[in-house]
Amino acid sequence: MSVSDSTYRATLGDGTSVLERVLLAIINAHTTGKTEGRQQERLDAAMVALIGPATRVEHDLERALHFMARHRQRDICDVEMRALRSCSVATIGTAQTVPELANLAAREVMGCTRATDVQETARVLCEMFRRRDKVNDVEPDHVREALEREAMRRILDELAEWDVPSIISN
Repeated sequence: MSVSDSTYRATLGDGTSVLERVLLAIINAHTTGKTEGRQQERLDAAMVALIGPATRVEHDLERALHFMARHRQRDICDVEMRALRSCSVATIGTAQTVPELANLAAREVMGCTRATDVQETARVLCEMFRRRDKVNDVEPDHVREALEREAMRRILDELAEWDVPSIISN
């Protein structure tokens, strides 16, 4: 298990990971007057004990990935909002690509200035971003699908009893 393992580092809206939230909840539940106010210090110690020390580069890469994800979400939302308001003459635009975001993050978050450094860092960020995105893919929920099919069948059966024609076949 490493700091960059996305299973343990999946982040929530505030930038904390699921593991950090669980550990912090345990720490808060076991805080005494002696340890009050030292939650962050205790959390850092627990994280190091569980997954090992994080290097400065790992922290910067995490920050860069968060930067990319925030910008990607904002861009997609902006494009969708423009599409909703769009007339046939207005241009909708497109979201920045992952490589474009990686280049931006390499410059703005990682502080790369030389072209070769930007290119290499962007390549690493693209690879990490895509790998993390694949981890978050959701498997189909067969139980939910079966329940939805059953509910639809019941609705169609009820409609059929009232002689309402259906365009959907059972």
